[in-house]
Amino acid sequence: MNITEVLVQPQATAWLPWAVQYFLYIGSAYAAAILFLLSLVFQQFTSHKMRSALVLTLAIGAIVGPLALTGDLHQPGRAWHFFFHLTPWSWMSLGSLFLPLFSGLAVLTAWLYLRDDIAQLKNSTNPIAKLVGLLTLGDWKISAVQMKIIAAITVLSGLSIALYTGAEIAIVESRPLWNQAASPLLWFITAFLGAIGFSAILLWLFPSENNDVMKSGDLSLIKRVMTLSSLLAFILMPLWASNNPYFSLYENSDWITRLSIVSMGFVLCFIVAQNIKKLHRLSFAVIALTTLCASFYLRWVTMMDVQTIPKFDVGAYPYELPMGGSGLLGIIGMFGLWMALALAASELINTTKSTK
Repeated sequence: MNITEVLVQPQATAWLPWAVQYFLYIGSAYAAAILFLLSLVFQQFTSHKMRSALVLTLAIGAIVGPLALTGDLHQPGRAWHFFFHLTPWSWMSLGSLFLPLFSGLAVLTAWLYLRDDIAQLKNSTNPIAKLVGLLTLGDWKISAVQMKIIAAITVLSGLSIALYTGAEIAIVESRPLWNQAASPLLWFITAFLGAIGFSAILLWLFPSENNDVMKSGDLSLIKRVMTLSSLLAFILMPLWASNNPYFSLYENSDWITRLSIVSMGFVLCFIVAQNIKKLHRLSFAVIALTTLCASFYLRWVTMMDVQTIPKFDVGAYPYELPMGGSGLLGIIGMFGLWMALALAASELINTTKSTK
């Protein structure tokens, strides 16, 4: 009898923390596009403040997300290879076409919806604000029907992002925890938690202490999205975890801890949703903290921690988050960029009007 030892050389992870951030920000963007369209369709039940938060979440996420993706590609110049060497059978290559289109539509949608708010800056005494007011590019108007049509087109483009980001992971047959329907469904469902979380930050940043301009429909939208998303994700999580024929996650103490933390995050989102009675600065902070932590950690576990599971032997492959740009510093930096754009954009919003 011969015994053959299989030794595998250490390899770099296929997906870096940059990818987790990309999936978080771009997911929040396409989910915000859907919620923004719904808020426009049921405009009588939602406030201008809520719609502004959603459309800014859409635009900022569509800007920051692709920047995080270029970090995962290791160098910005590599992104050009997708355009000059297009491979239509590759989901990642198709994504290079879908992503710029979605980002452009996201910014266009936000600009069109917020033109009236931007126009008010023309009367400001601040010379910089007056210059920003010129971004309206004239005094022409857009109708409510036209706005809904543009928002609907953006939603369709956003769904193409949801499709390609889910497909490029689900087609990886070497990872059973990726190569299943539950993976893209989990990311799609929890994208709405991210959208609500980032919108809550914007609502918290808006320069107004008076939240009376917000309507009961705003609270209902937040509660329903948090409830439905957390409940569906809680149900899908064990289905996802059990779909691995080579390694039982429930027999490993580290994975039991990870799965428990993820599940408790969804439970916490559900509890917060049921106990929100009024929208104010404290509730915005609680909503943002719970939803963003749950959405981010779900992506971390399903993308980064899955890569620590050995494919050929039983060795341990732990991952330690580096402190530099490819790790913690990069995470902080991208969130800082999102906050900088959110702070600048929040100054454009006229939070005193409840209808539009």
